[in-house]
Amino acid sequence: MNDDRRSHEASILRAFFDDQLQHLHQLVSNLGSHIHDAELQANEDRQIVESFVDASNTKMRAVQGYSDKLSEHVRALHRHVLHVADRIPPPVDLNREAFESDQLVNALFVNSKDIEKLFATDPDAKVYLRSRSKNQVPVLYALLTAVKSEKRMLGMDMHGDMLIREVPQQAVNFSLHKIHAPCSGGAELSAALKEYLFGCVVGLVKREMVSRMASHQSFSTGDESYESKVKSLANPDVYLNALLGYIEAPDKLLSIDKTHFKLSKLGIKLEDDDSGQRANEFDIHELIWSNDIRNVVLQIAYVR
Repeated sequence: MNDDRRSHEASILRAFFDDQLQHLHQLVSNLGSHIHDAELQANEDRQIVESFVDASNTKMRAVQGYSDKLSEHVRALHRHVLHVADRIPPPVDLNREAFESDQLVNALFVNSKDIEKLFATDPDAKVYLRSRSKNQVPVLYALLTAVKSEKRMLGMDMHGDMLIREVPQQAVNFSLHKIHAPCSGGAELSAALKEYLFGCVVGLVKREMVSRMASHQSFSTGDESYESKVKSLANPDVYLNALLGYIEAPDKLLSIDKTHFKLSKLGIKLEDDDSGQRANEFDIHELIWSNDIRNVVLQIAYVR
């Protein structure tokens, strides 16, 4: 009887220790996975910083601890760009059929022939399509940008059965269509879109800093003093600090705006309650860059 009881107690203890050992193994495994993920994230962060330095100004590497100084700001800028990219809707078809059925596509182009002309003349699209057969890439995915302009004008309008002349109207036009980051699939486009936006932001940052350096050099022409050189943007430390100040507010470098439009087939802006004529009603997303340039943006899929 005592032997049975001792055997039962030993069995319970073994089960308890087995559970604890399994739990310990799980904790160690989770810790290892967490460390591995942290290492991967750290490597990715370093690559982002180094890519930023390569594209903006490699002389910043002369600054001791430049990577640590840049890391927080550059990672915040990169996260912001990813957030902007996520707000751009999924790809829409861009072809003759879409021109007839998709109100956004219909508004962006004067006629369906303009769509074919775009892919035949756009430099990036031409290079990509010429280097790949239809069998290799039956559907081209890409980013499309265009410039929206609005103009006040006098036109004609119908009020009931009466034709009214010289009515103030707002005409909306889309021009300067451009294809960016052509590729062969939706997942590839998603990655290319983020890379394209980040590259554009870094390019704008570089141009701003080059402009500041040129302005500073013009202002201090003839001043060859040691103090002047130390305070100059040609000094990597000064340059890096000025750059950090410029990129500390990522939303000022790039933002995205969504606007709802209702346009007549002639491109005249209509009120929401205006149902007297055929119209295109749609949302557009515009990228707003630090140099005040705005680009209508959408992801597209073009069947060859």
